[in-house]
Amino acid sequence: MFLHVTEDPAEANRVCQNILAPTLKRPAQELRKRLLIGPPEECAQKLAAYQSAGAQRVMLWPITNEIPQLETFHQQILPLAQTSSLPQPPQYNPTS
Repeated sequence: MFLHVTEDPAEANRVCQNILAPTLKRPAQELRKRLLIGPPEECAQKLAAYQSAGAQRVMLWPITNEIPQLETFHQQILPLAQTSSLPQPPQYNPTS
């Protein structure tokens, strides 16, 4: 899932409008609602919605600044997700 954590709504909209919408040929508004783009609280809520729909794993694809974005995800979104009712993903067991 594409990821871009930012507190700036204009930046979030720019990423959707100028980068993702032309690349994916999808409406920017649709992408903004579905992808992990925006402030940490909003991204955690989106993760909760995907979990409620049955998602067990999410692969992250930072749009820009890969390492800082993943660090931000780890430091700001995961704690929010862990304090919500999101269950932890199942542990990988190669023998089962």
